[in-house]
Amino acid sequence: MAAVGLTGVLASCGVDVVVDPGVVPVSNLQLKSYQSQYTLPTAYTDTQTGQTYAKGSSIICDNLNTRLSVDVTFNGTINLFGARLEGRDTGTTKTVYSQPLGNTTSGNPSTFEFVVGPNTAPLSVKAGKLGAQAIVVTPVNTFTVKGATFVSVQAQSADGTNSNLVKSVQAIPVADCGI
Repeated sequence: MAAVGLTGVLASCGVDVVVDPGVVPVSNLQLKSYQSQYTLPTAYTDTQTGQTYAKGSSIICDNLNTRLSVDVTFNGTINLFGARLEGRDTGTTKTVYSQPLGNTTSGNPSTFEFVVGPNTAPLSVKAGKLGAQAIVVTPVNTFTVKGATFVSVQAQSADGTNSNLVKSVQAIPVADCGI
């Protein structure tokens, strides 16, 4: 994302910035769905918000590594993909970006995955590669909800163009889990 500022500085100094002709600026990023590796074994009503989560809803297990995948669509090409977790009650955020992806076009939808490390959600994300692999969903046996976190995504083209930032409508419960 720092490349955006650098490109502007170079352009203002009269330096020509050469952009790969295969780059089409990213636009219209949409978060279609997200899924956690772990799911609720029973329905749960959040005492903070009154929100009810159905049996089988995704959950981030704060005491375990939790794989989280997001399905997105977008126009253009992307070089970097970022995912941010924002604590619903704290507002604290942590963002992780992929390694350079080249001029990746949308698979309509495209799936990206990241890992939320133990004892960090909803405040941070363990840095790792984003991939396009299906996750195996595992129901937890027991859980104690500690909070909730929103998932936001953003992409960047190789020319430095940033997409819109898209935030999940519903927060994902964060809990200590027994499997």
